Amino acid sequence: MSEMTNQNSIEAEAQALERLAVKMIQDKNWNALEKMLDPVCQFVNSNGAYDRESAMSLMREMNLGPVDFKDFKVTQAQDTLIVSFWLAAIEDRNGAALSLEYFPRLSVWRKGDSQWQCIAYADLISEKMPK
Repeated sequence: MSEMTNQNSIEAEAQALERLAVKMIQDKNWNALEKMLDPVCQFVNSNGAYDRESAMSLMREMNLGPVDFKDFKVTQAQDTLIVSFWLAAIEDRNGAALSLEYFPRLSVWRKGDSQWQCIAYADLISEKMPK
């Protein structure tokens, strides 16, 4: 397999992981989502850092509507994928609907026992769009 074909395959796999995780949140499929998260997974957003349990609590409160992805960048280091992308989502957060604007995301996935699990995720939504 050529290096370019291998990179395309890695990028497709990373995009599929991100899209699946979002679909699980939209469908409120918490058991399946939790299986995708490593027990030591750490999340960070504009309000601070969260362990897996706290992040799952936050996600359970989400009402995630339609989403759109763009600008995926993926690198692989052995059993780890580092994925950055932009995501636009209609989301109800604290009773207020957020607008459909793109914000950057970063996730880190590690493969163990033939399954990818997220070990870190940064949700870089800000209340004000940077200029």
